[in-house]
Amino acid sequence: MANEAGTWVIYGVDEDDPACIHTVDEAITYINEIGFLPLFRNDIPGFSLEERTVPEYWWSGDRERDPWEWREIIAGSGEVAYGKFFDKKAGFISREWFPYFANYRRDGYDFDALWDDEKASMRQKKIMDLFAERNADAEWYSFEVKQNAGFGKGGEKNFEGTITDLEMKMYLCMRDFRQRKNKKGESYGWSIAVYSTPEHLWGYEHITSAYREEPAESWKRIEKHMNEIYPIATEAQIQRVIGISKDGVQHRRKSNRTVAKDWIIPANPKYYDVVGAFEASNVVTWKQSSDIHVGDIIYMYVAAPYSSILYKCKAVEVDIPYNFADENLTLKQAMKVELLEKYEPGTWSFERIKKFGVYAVRGPRSMPAELKREMELSKKL
Repeated sequence: MANEAGTWVIYGVDEDDPACIHTVDEAITYINEIGFLPLFRNDIPGFSLEERTVPEYWWSGDRERDPWEWREIIAGSGEVAYGKFFDKKAGFISREWFPYFANYRRDGYDFDALWDDEKASMRQKKIMDLFAERNADAEWYSFEVKQNAGFGKGGEKNFEGTITDLEMKMYLCMRDFRQRKNKKGESYGWSIAVYSTPEHLWGYEHITSAYREEPAESWKRIEKHMNEIYPIATEAQIQRVIGISKDGVQHRRKSNRTVAKDWIIPANPKYYDVVGAFEASNVVTWKQSSDIHVGDIIYMYVAAPYSSILYKCKAVEVDIPYNFADENLTLKQAMKVELLEKYEPGTWSFERIKKFGVYAVRGPRSMPAELKREMELSKKL
């Protein structure tokens, strides 16, 4: 940390201290043991890599001993996620704990659904478009992200703040640090941060595996773990370092709109027999995880083996308190939807709706007007 003279002071430990971390392998092991760890000292005493390393080795350039160099090795290892995850400052999260951070920080939204729900800025969208479904495995140097998303002279402003917000919401991470290459393929200059989505690092299924529980439940899980590993930490300290709002969870606010909205929502028959439910009744109780109002139209996309939009429904009751949990799903709020139309499997397949910009149905998202129009025209034929 910087002192009054403006020089950087590291608060570490002696090399022979039992708490000392000596190598990058020990650092990775420690992060995986405790689950998540900021890089630098913060409000919670001892809760950082800085405070468990030898101060003299920082910025020494010795990759075997320098924790500043370790962050590059750790980011490139793929074993631990690295990014500005803690109060907009750098740190590490293990593979085991990342899904819980993703669930509560994203509030259950994939980015496309966040944008559709008007909860993301245009600056954020310009960056995330570089990592959209068709470029899901893209890796971009930080300067490439800045240039290709239109930031810089004469373009968008606050690149650093925007990309940090996307890291805090767990949509991006620093996948690696690499040197640039010249036309001959030769490396040169300083190592530069390379960004990707966490889904590229560990796969979509793993990153979203905690979506089955409410974001507030993921926050409670993280807070409980913090109380166990750092019992000296106060609630306020945990919220400040780990959280993203006063109580650690972003809360959805009900909009005041009066015009009905069209949605596409996913249904996974592996977890719930939605086909059987609609065969038994025209009104089905369903999980509500978005700003859905009575009268909204809901197109239900049913995952494999159907991989198609099968139902058109109308929301007839919303914001129903609902307490349910099993190994696959947790519900705190539900809605009732009434069946309006059925579609044959394959008619509105994933391959077909992709042509209208629906590259994924991972959470509730707006129905593209062009797709709705096409479905209405097909019905008249």
